Amino acid sequence: MANYSVHTEAARVLNEHLMESKDIDLPQSFKEAARFVNFVGSETPFIPTPLKIPTPLKITESSSALNALVASAGSVISKDRYGIDYQEVEVNSDVASLFLMSSILSSTNGMLASNTLKYWLSFRRETSIRWRSPFIANAPMFTKLKTVMMGVPEQDVTHEEAMKIYMAKVAEWKADDIDRTANDEYQQAGVICNTPEELFASEQGRAMGDEPLYRLKKRPARISSWPAANDSRRPLSGIRVIDFSRFIAAPVISKVLATFGADVLKVTYDQLPDISPTWVDISAGKRDTILNLKSAEGRQKFQEQLIDSADVLIDGYRPGVLENLEFDADTMRRNNESLIYLRGNCYGFVGPLAYRSGWQQISDCLVGLAWLQGKFLGLNEPVVQTANSDCQMGLAGAAAVCHALFACTKKAVTFDIDISLTQYNIWYYRLGLYDYEQQKALLNLNQGISLRHYDEMASLITKTHAAITNSRPDIFEPPEYFEEMSGKEWGIQEKSKILVPPFKLSNSTLDNMIPSGSRGRSEPAWLSRHA
Repeated sequence: MANYSVHTEAARVLNEHLMESKDIDLPQSFKEAARFVNFVGSETPFIPTPLKIPTPLKITESSSALNALVASAGSVISKDRYGIDYQEVEVNSDVASLFLMSSILSSTNGMLASNTLKYWLSFRRETSIRWRSPFIANAPMFTKLKTVMMGVPEQDVTHEEAMKIYMAKVAEWKADDIDRTANDEYQQAGVICNTPEELFASEQGRAMGDEPLYRLKKRPARISSWPAANDSRRPLSGIRVIDFSRFIAAPVISKVLATFGADVLKVTYDQLPDISPTWVDISAGKRDTILNLKSAEGRQKFQEQLIDSADVLIDGYRPGVLENLEFDADTMRRNNESLIYLRGNCYGFVGPLAYRSGWQQISDCLVGLAWLQGKFLGLNEPVVQTANSDCQMGLAGAAAVCHALFACTKKAVTFDIDISLTQYNIWYYRLGLYDYEQQKALLNLNQGISLRHYDEMASLITKTHAAITNSRPDIFEPPEYFEEMSGKEWGIQEKSKILVPPFKLSNSTLDNMIPSGSRGRSEPAWLSRHA
């Protein structure tokens, strides 16, 4: 790959696929700010992602470009708010790659990655029959699908024995039948694994094929002004963001906004499942409150104490959840017409599958990326990846929010923002190709990695981490790639450590003012605008 540069390609993606995109129609100021972007770090890709057949999947280049877009947005907002001229932007392509696995790189005991990896591996201590899923995309908390729908009784078996039991059960079903039964009768997420060609030939693929990376839909409102703030080194100081989401993709949006200084309040309920191993990293910069939105009291507090004075609401739940709780877009704007409402999902918001729930691995299978990963590994089966589309959808969503916030100060509008894992994955698929020599070099760099269709998230995380450690043993070592936070919100004396943002701005502060911590530790109220 001697003549190939990650930085040159990331710059091309930034300028041709983002700044000049007619679909997302960025303001001219974003394009001007992007002229000050400089990419640093390794010039050679190292993540084992599929390249063996004509497919783009330029994972480091995509992440680097989207991080550059977010940083450029921060530069534009700082110039607009505080009169700071466009800032020099540095994007580290190595950190941009690590960003895609940042949730496993956090620690609370001073040992890089080990603490969170132990949490992931501890999921395997469940009865093995409950761990295995008949779908390629799975999570350990969804057990109704496994034991009830599949008719598999509880039993104490090994991991390998459980896998064989479910493989035999799945073989008894037709693909269309198991897909419909799981999603429509049991409300459990799953999908048939397509090739990219099969996706675009399908009704869902035809509906999503013309969707942009994110969609801003204008709604009339009074023109907004930036809130008063005494911290001009943080682009989003004083901006109030409700994080109504779980898992990874949508929470990454609010995590990035918190890095810019926004007051982010996660609203959750302690009876809902979540993936606690991700919290050390993904909740950095946020506060966390518990509200039962199925109660009249909880709904009233949500509306009056939070929504009525919020700037942004991020909704990452199953489509229709907020509406069923009496919070449709019009109701939420009853006393706050300028609220920016972002909703994120798996399948997108058009097409026959838009109503379904799902997460990253499901979109990867829908779009065909899992098949490409399997082909890359020399297999005739799909293999899912770790949290690439989760994290990169989060970057795109953060850029969309910044885009909307800036636009609301120029015209009398606000926005509904639609973004999905599938919108990102289709955009990602279309970025461009490596040539044969580049493909061969990347395969040689990652010799020995062994993944199969039945590898669940814990296996994927640990095997990918091991492969990168082998191919780039230096990548996790630089201390400047990590920042420390107080562990007091977790009730411990030791400091927590998380990955730094992949980008820097020459005059802005980008860090987490609030350390991550336990669920429900905050009151349902906003900080002072001058905090």
